[in-house]
Amino acid sequence: MVDKDTYIAVLAGLGGFSDGFALLLGGFALLSLSRYFKLTPGIEGLIISIPFIGSVIGSLIFGRLSDVLGRKAIFLNVLAFFVLGSLISAVAYNTLLVIIGRFLVGIGIGGDVPPSTSLVAELSSESSRGRLISIQSILWGLGGAVAALIALPLLNLTDVESWRIILGLGAIPPLIVLALRRSINESWVWEIKKKSNIRLSNRSKYALDLAFTAASLFVWTFILAIFANYTPTILVDAMRLSRDIALLISGLQWIGFVIGGLIVFRYCDRFGRRTLIIPATVGEVILLYLSVIMVKDSIALSLALIALWVLGGIGYIVNSIYSAELFPTLLRGTSSGISFSAGRLGGYISTLILPSMLLNIGLSKVFLILAVLMTPLIAVCMLTAPRSENRSLEELEKDYIK
Repeated sequence: MVDKDTYIAVLAGLGGFSDGFALLLGGFALLSLSRYFKLTPGIEGLIISIPFIGSVIGSLIFGRLSDVLGRKAIFLNVLAFFVLGSLISAVAYNTLLVIIGRFLVGIGIGGDVPPSTSLVAELSSESSRGRLISIQSILWGLGGAVAALIALPLLNLTDVESWRIILGLGAIPPLIVLALRRSINESWVWEIKKKSNIRLSNRSKYALDLAFTAASLFVWTFILAIFANYTPTILVDAMRLSRDIALLISGLQWIGFVIGGLIVFRYCDRFGRRTLIIPATVGEVILLYLSVIMVKDSIALSLALIALWVLGGIGYIVNSIYSAELFPTLLRGTSSGISFSAGRLGGYISTLILPSMLLNIGLSKVFLILAVLMTPLIAVCMLTAPRSENRSLEELEKDYIK
């Protein structure tokens, strides 16, 4: 029997499932879409990257509104953008409409994450808060894995417009979630705090923690977004693998992310966030450097991509937990929105420039750039990553309010 807190966490996490599902569908659809519209690398990059800039805008606006209006008001309705965007993408008759649709999808998921994670954090006990928050990101990975299973047979259709079906399917999960969320109540923690006159006093502590979560999510998303969207294209075009094998490896990546997430789910409240995030960051950096020479071996590179995503699941999810729990209640949605938007900005930049980078410098140098980008994060985590496990939100809030 699932307890109430877990049920709420799953309903919140299904927004993440919708995001992973739609992101990977976009990467798969690109294989068909590119041929249909004869896309240039620049337009390919824009179509894949535009949901990320939509997420930046959505998370900043709706993250702040969730602190002002409440978690429930935003949590219930924001995924309507996701549904509308998926449908517009599916019926598009030119690339502009595809881009608009994908932008709206981004606003939907960007707007959903801050109120959802805030709600879960506020309804959880300190002994289970980390694992309950992690459910959203685990379901994000599952969404990608499910998309791989669905997209593979659809791409084998002879119909050159199979991309329409693939993109349109992105509307189904958020429609279901919108219906199920009606039973969820407002966060009682937010309702109590909104009546208080509490003001932020330790601004340097707040700025440091916000900079840590935002910078970490920027780097992790910059890297993971590339492989979330372009692994099929990389393996087909650069490594000369068949489309079916490329899609299979892409799906295994997302399963790897889920495995990393399950490690976080099992151990983050027991051993602590810091104990997980530092080894994951070190391991990711080492694998990225090794991948520079693995590009000549498709099997080794494929295994490396899957391993990168296991570590990515640990690193990304721990940072997501931090961004949902560290900050004062009346700034939680805003702070989570800023951190998430920083991550999505990283994803926007990397997915926009990746096609041109592959064309101009090649895959090996792309891995080198990613490794160099992530290396300083090891020091940042060692110096800055806090221990927040087994501390109530009230205790954590006292770090900012004296």
